[in-house]
Amino acid sequence: MNEFIKLGITENIIKALSEAKFVSPTEIQAQAIPMLIANEKVDFHGQAQTGTGKTLAFGIPLLQKIDVKDKSVQGLVIAPTRELVLQIVESLSFAAKYCENVHIIPVYGGVDIERQIRQLKKGVHIIVGTPGRLNDHIRRRNLKLNNLKTLVLDEADIMLDMGFKEEIDFILSKSSKDRSIWLFSATTKSGINDIKKTHMQDVSSVRVATKNVTAANTQQFFCVVPMRYRQKVLCRVIDTSTAFYGIIFCQTKLLTADVAARLAKRGYSAGALHGDMDQKMRNKVIKKFKDKEFDILVATDVAARGIDVNSLTHVINYSLPEDQESYVHRIGRTGRAGNKGTAITFVNSREVRRVKSLAKRFSADIKQFEVPSLEDILKSRVAKALLHFNQYCEKDTQFNGALDPLRSSISDLPKDKLVNVAVNLLSDKFLKSYRNEQEIPAHALLEDTGRSFSPNRRGAGGGRGRSFSRDGRDRRNDNVREIILHIGSEHGINRSDIVKYFVSSRAVDRKQIEKVRVIKRRSFVMVPSGIARKVVRALNGKKIQNKKIRVSITDR
Repeated sequence: MNEFIKLGITENIIKALSEAKFVSPTEIQAQAIPMLIANEKVDFHGQAQTGTGKTLAFGIPLLQKIDVKDKSVQGLVIAPTRELVLQIVESLSFAAKYCENVHIIPVYGGVDIERQIRQLKKGVHIIVGTPGRLNDHIRRRNLKLNNLKTLVLDEADIMLDMGFKEEIDFILSKSSKDRSIWLFSATTKSGINDIKKTHMQDVSSVRVATKNVTAANTQQFFCVVPMRYRQKVLCRVIDTSTAFYGIIFCQTKLLTADVAARLAKRGYSAGALHGDMDQKMRNKVIKKFKDKEFDILVATDVAARGIDVNSLTHVINYSLPEDQESYVHRIGRTGRAGNKGTAITFVNSREVRRVKSLAKRFSADIKQFEVPSLEDILKSRVAKALLHFNQYCEKDTQFNGALDPLRSSISDLPKDKLVNVAVNLLSDKFLKSYRNEQEIPAHALLEDTGRSFSPNRRGAGGGRGRSFSRDGRDRRNDNVREIILHIGSEHGINRSDIVKYFVSSRAVDRKQIEKVRVIKRRSFVMVPSGIARKVVRALNGKKIQNKKIRVSITDR
């Protein structure tokens, strides 16, 4: 018997689920579906990770509440990206396979708006869309939400991180006051609570334990390596893998672009995906990655949201994510559909304690990764060169007679020269990037991490800024030092506030501030090395916007 029947789901939807081999509900589905079906109006918050089945958790009740005789918009699902919008529409459409005359359409930017206007005029029951394009339609009076029964905010925390709060507030303000709001998120950040307080009443909540969602088929590792060596270690991971097809997660747009560019320069097939890219370019990159035109995608968390690829072999965290939920989101992208996967997270020595915390919370076995030595790399690359050579020995010659002059010249060469040519060609293809490679100093990799797990070790739980502070370049700059402030855009701080704060210390002149970078919870400022410690002493204890913050110099 299909266990979904127990949840109060209608026969036509059960039939579609059974055909798709959905017979047992996930935890979020088992808890959310009966509650959402049974109540005519309910404001609901479901906290669940990607991969827990939350689309059907809200999709099935949404379909059951549709009155097909009413041609107005009754259900609205808001999602952060075009890719996620299309995934949701696909899931709803298959569940509605035997629901007659239920009209569902996607609405997102970067495509012809006139076609969407024509679809809206014909009458639609459920719309799944991105905040920006939905705002556009509402302002143009193409979309009216007067009869809306249910408004779903999917991946609400991600939409807030992407800066869509104003758009979400506007859509909510233009929707029927009698509608239900179903909010789904992976975390309960401050913005989520703001939505609940401002727009929702008597909220019913369900939270799925995150410890159950780490991929069983994914081996998890951590690797202690300073930022200046991470590009080298990354290349070694890729080169010693039998077949690498994966996503490398970076914390910032700048680092994402830089890592992808450096990989491409070394000859790897890599693409970048980050928030500064327009929709057309983003779509192009995603399509190429899915079609395996390149096998390495370097991306930020937000940019990669909605990319659904079951065959990823690796996920590499170039730095430890800021929160534990993001870690689960990232590693959950590999080890899917019965495939084996590998997740490796780069950390500095002071972050090992955070790795232990992750392992404990999610009941995960996170082992230490041993960085391949230069000798290991050379052996691996030579083995791949031999395999490549053998394959070409059996390959049919193309271009036929056009190659006769080349064949004639080669056939006249003595054996030792032929061997030399073959070795040089293979060396250029497989070993060129390691020609001047230096071994990574053993002390830099800090193999003895047992001490790092100790709760008594000074600084074991701190130093989180180091992972996100550098631009990823494999160099040191003795003329400047980077100062980290444990405050960022999430606290209402911008670049101008940081500059004024530094200048007010009287320890640094505005002209001496070389670079300022503000992310969600931290800010980074480059100043001349000679005055860095003086500036930190002047700032410690000094408030910014009535907030007392911690200030320190990042490690070299």
